Amino acid sequence: MVYRFKVTFEDNEDVYREIEIKSTQNFEDFHNVIMQSIGFDNMHDASFFISDDYWRKGEEIRLKPAEGKRQMNKCKMALLIDDPHQKFVYIYDPKAGWTFLIELLKIVPDDAKATYPKCAKSVGEAPKQHKASAIAPPVGDEEEFDDEPHNDDEAYTHAHSEDETALLEGEEGEAEESEEEEEVHDDDEASDFEGGAEHEGDDF
Repeated sequence: MVYRFKVTFEDNEDVYREIEIKSTQNFEDFHNVIMQSIGFDNMHDASFFISDDYWRKGEEIRLKPAEGKRQMNKCKMALLIDDPHQKFVYIYDPKAGWTFLIELLKIVPDDAKATYPKCAKSVGEAPKQHKASAIAPPVGDEEEFDDEPHNDDEAYTHAHSEDETALLEGEEGEAEESEEEEEVHDDDEASDFEGGAEHEGDDF
C-alpha cells in the first residue's frame, strides 16, 4: 500500500510537494524525501506532530531520540494512519521554524518499478533555506586608513596653517599701526603744549 501526501509550506500554500511513501516505510524515510524534494540540507533536528483538522499539534514523532517520545526511524507510517485524510504538522530546524502542513490525499497502487519514497509532484519554487546576510563586508583594514592620511586632510591642515599665519600677521600689523597712531598723537599733544607756552609768554 502506498500513501500520497501533500506537503505544503505553512507560509506559502502555493508551494507544495506530493510525496508517495509505502505504508511499511518509516517517518525518517518521509523526513528525508521531504528534504530532498525542497532542496534543504537535512542537517538539523525535525519533528512530525499528529494533527487534527485545525492543525493543532498532538503526539510528537522526533528525528533524534528523546525520552517519552516516538522516534522516526522506529515508527512505521501505517502505525499512525487512522484517517482517510490524516494530517501532520512537520517542523524542520526548530530554531529557524520551518513549518509544513501535511495531508493524506489518497492511497495509490504500488508500482513495482518505482522507488519509494518519491516526490510525485512539485509545485512552486521552495524558498531559500539560508537567507543572505544584509550586512556588507568591510572594504579593507581600518588601521590602514588610520595610518595613511588623506590628501583632503593634508590640504585642510595646510590651509588651516596658512589661515593662522595670516591672522597672526594681521594682528601684528594692527599692533604696529596702533603704536604709530599713539606716537603721532603724543607728538601732536607735545606741539599743542609748546604752542600754549609761547602764547602765555606773549601775554606777559
